[in-house]
Amino acid sequence: MNVRIGSEEKGDCVVEIVRGGAIEVETKNTDLLEEGIRTVARETISSLGAKGGARVLDIGALDYVIAARIEAAVRTAHPDETRPLVPSVDRCATDRDRPRRSRLYAPGNRPRLLVGIEIHGADSVLLDLEDSVPPAEKASARILVKHLLAAVDFGGEAWVRINPLEVCGARDVEEVLLGRPHGICLPKAESAEDVRALSELLSRVESEHGIDEGTTWIMPIVETAKGILHAEQIAAADPRVVALAFGAEDFTRDLGALRTRDSLLCARSALVAAAKAAGIQASDTVYADIEDDAGLAEECAHARELGFDGKGAINPRQLPTIHRAFSPTAAELDHARRVVAAAEEAEAAGSGAIALDGKMVDRPVLERARLLIRYGEQLVERGDAA
Repeated sequence: MNVRIGSEEKGDCVVEIVRGGAIEVETKNTDLLEEGIRTVARETISSLGAKGGARVLDIGALDYVIAARIEAAVRTAHPDETRPLVPSVDRCATDRDRPRRSRLYAPGNRPRLLVGIEIHGADSVLLDLEDSVPPAEKASARILVKHLLAAVDFGGEAWVRINPLEVCGARDVEEVLLGRPHGICLPKAESAEDVRALSELLSRVESEHGIDEGTTWIMPIVETAKGILHAEQIAAADPRVVALAFGAEDFTRDLGALRTRDSLLCARSALVAAAKAAGIQASDTVYADIEDDAGLAEECAHARELGFDGKGAINPRQLPTIHRAFSPTAAELDHARRVVAAAEEAEAAGSGAIALDGKMVDRPVLERARLLIRYGEQLVERGDAA
């Protein structure tokens, strides 16, 4: 069987399985890199319990990329004789209410775009195994993502968008959970049953690998008409769900509609209402034109007006605009503190009525003020200006 895994793109490598136990290495930096690459290859093959050798064509790959490509090649060549490598990962779970202003997508099959993805400051990095990965590369991509998760301290949250469970999503979960992501994004969620099926799978895999049960979050992505109609049930389906995301491209395709503010208004509003009724966050769709900063800022402002807490990004350059839009301003935080102070004064005076600047303050306004203050405090704790 002729097995060839990887690509000749910068930052990647090509691995072929060869007969015998030799490790053949081709790299431009022979003196500096050849022996190190050979060691990574030999140790990976040994950890898999496999026999045989490999030919590695290096295009500037980091060690975890080489290990991932070797593992994928060996497991493809010997599917009945090898099991997935289980890396040692020490990653703490995150708070369910942490700020998630941005989710930055990165294709899970392209090392060139994955290397350094953590340095851009996204609140959540979303490693994609679905739309951006061709079917022929799904298996090797999930192995690459596992190794990336094990090798990198993301600072913020690390999420993986799997494929739908009925396609190959279950295999995605079984592989990438070994890298201990903070959460799993479920694409094209259309029912509470979809979410519960993922949660049950997560519980099983967590139990098998000694991961605290329930610590892997779920973010369903609603991107069909059926999903929008069932958004309330999806948002409340399971305690693992911490955010509900919107996917406009597939949604408009499903409806046969143009992507305009008016065509998306009903769906956006329904999704926000469903999320807030369930006590979770709502994250808006991506903005596809990375050159249109003004258009992105306008769409972010509109999304925040509707009640969204964040937005998807397809390029790191979009992050500053998104973060500005979904961070509380100094004026908003000052007003929130004054609302809370007025409530505390009223309570100390034994009054049930809260007034500020001559206006009555309702309880929902008070709760919103407290949430906003907490949100601002979390951003400051993380070193983000709020």
